[in-house]
Amino acid sequence: MGAEQTQLYVPNLSGKRVALVVNHTSVIRTHNGTVTHLADSLLQLGVKVTLIFAPEHGFRGTASAGEHVANGVDTKTNLPLISLYGSNKKPTANQLKDIDVVIFDIQDVGVRFYTYSSTLHYVMEACAENKVPLLILDRANPNGHYVDGPVLDRQFASFVGLNPIPIIHGCTLGELAKMINGEGWLANQVVCDLKV
Repeated sequence: MGAEQTQLYVPNLSGKRVALVVNHTSVIRTHNGTVTHLADSLLQLGVKVTLIFAPEHGFRGTASAGEHVANGVDTKTNLPLISLYGSNKKPTANQLKDIDVVIFDIQDVGVRFYTYSSTLHYVMEACAENKVPLLILDRANPNGHYVDGPVLDRQFASFVGLNPIPIIHGCTLGELAKMINGEGWLANQVVCDLKV
């Protein structure tokens, strides 16, 4: 998986202030077989992680489906947690003002109504508007072998269906991000500086 290939992306993070968009699925297996959270791994590798954006279910996965996620501080890392499933679903300019790069690493199952793809959309939009590059550490879609269901009519767009894609879209979040950019689906057709 993308997150496990630290040798490909960690050298590019040297001296940069990094924000993470992660949750309880953002774990990696290290070379010795230990499973750790990406945030903990990056901190141990000397990456300057300065804040964490938390989607639905929260950073450590303790919130129930649909439950409001509050801002706070992670007790393990002492990093500030900014909820993207509370008072705002999109990072603000103020939250991104001291960030050099945002890393997005969340496992998705490739269905339109999972909110992680909507979180990705809004993170891309905020990064584009604030000229902050976005790095997606892609993960396999367990339902990537098929596409099914009607394409969303954009007049019915909401946080549980934001883009005109089928119910089961068959994409990884990295592929979906490239489609969002390529199709011009971000507000005002801004384009995110994106690397997958």
